[in-house]
Amino acid sequence: MASPDFDVVVVGGGIAGSSLAAALAGAGLGVLIVERESRFRDRVRGDALFPWGVVELTRLGLADLLPASGARPLPRWQEYDNRAPGDPYEWRVDVPSGDVLWGVNHPGLQEVLLAAATAAGATTMRPAKALAPSRDPDGRLAVPIVVPEGRVTARAWLVVGADGRDSGVRGWIGAESVYDPMHHLIGGCLVQGVELAPDAGYIAKYHGGVSLLFHHASGRARAYLVCQPDAAHAMRGPNAAAAFLAVCAGAFPAGAFAHAHAVGPAAFFPGIDVYPDRISGEGIVLVGDAAGANDPAQGQGMSLAFRDVRDLRDLLLASSPRDWQPAIEEFARRRPSWYEPLRAFAIWKGPLFTDVGPDADAARARARHAAEHDTWRNGYGAINARGPEGLPVTESARRRYLGEDLAQA
Repeated sequence: MASPDFDVVVVGGGIAGSSLAAALAGAGLGVLIVERESRFRDRVRGDALFPWGVVELTRLGLADLLPASGARPLPRWQEYDNRAPGDPYEWRVDVPSGDVLWGVNHPGLQEVLLAAATAAGATTMRPAKALAPSRDPDGRLAVPIVVPEGRVTARAWLVVGADGRDSGVRGWIGAESVYDPMHHLIGGCLVQGVELAPDAGYIAKYHGGVSLLFHHASGRARAYLVCQPDAAHAMRGPNAAAAFLAVCAGAFPAGAFAHAHAVGPAAFFPGIDVYPDRISGEGIVLVGDAAGANDPAQGQGMSLAFRDVRDLRDLLLASSPRDWQPAIEEFARRRPSWYEPLRAFAIWKGPLFTDVGPDADAARARARHAAEHDTWRNGYGAINARGPEGLPVTESARRRYLGEDLAQA
């Protein structure tokens, strides 16, 4: 088959890959997306897009796609503690742009973004598998791609790995994957029939964990549980979905799940960060989960992907394709300023969600006192609303967020 030429080959047509392809193709670059799946299937994955992520999507010119994808705006945040409601929170209070949380139908958004990339001029090979590239004499990367009809080689100045938390492109730059220690698991299930107002996102705290719920425009919702590994193991097997919903029902107000039923499987995954020890190589760069996947219990994956894409887009468009190596190296230098605060926050927050016993109760009490004393807490108090950009990742910031500095004052 012929060897087509492009400016960029994007490996992975999911959230990060398609949004980057749409942004670059819309600016006039030649973009090829290589996506292994013939269609995106529903999986147990993040269905929450926090306000700071919507801001990034707006900067990419793609926020208008949210309603068409089946997403629903959730302007309120409602907490329950042992079924008792707290005061509702309005996202717009802390978000200057007025953006709110959205409940996202993940495969729906993937398809809409991929269609937007195509409409902007990107080419898609699907289903297809990209193999490790070689370098041509003119400096372009030659990427072998396996398609149903055979094999084709695409040439490009840049290869972007947007192939998820188990990225194969990491190996092309000699990167090793790092797995943070596991403290908790997160499970999810697509449900219908939950009797809670559809215009809010929810978190319900119970002994040993939390349950979260995000409605979609379809009337369905994604329910989550964050819990200790032994509790998750008890919800596996042929009756996993029923056991999962029973725990959710016990966390929310009585009757909220009385008519709820699963419309997909219930499954659990480690609540850990997975990241490579480097994210750029010669003509190759990683974005989204491939560049470092945040603990899914925090729900920041899509927002993080859009932040990556916006920064990489800006850097690439500021230079010519033949001069992109400094741009991707600069992206690699910058990314920790928004990724590492998310990683630190997940480590601080996990024990507050799931640990039990007198010491855990005391830790939660200190954290509540810290929030009352200083709602900002170096920016971590509003991280879901305003994002992680530049927040300090220090021992003093950790102590301030958890209230440990107040405990000894």
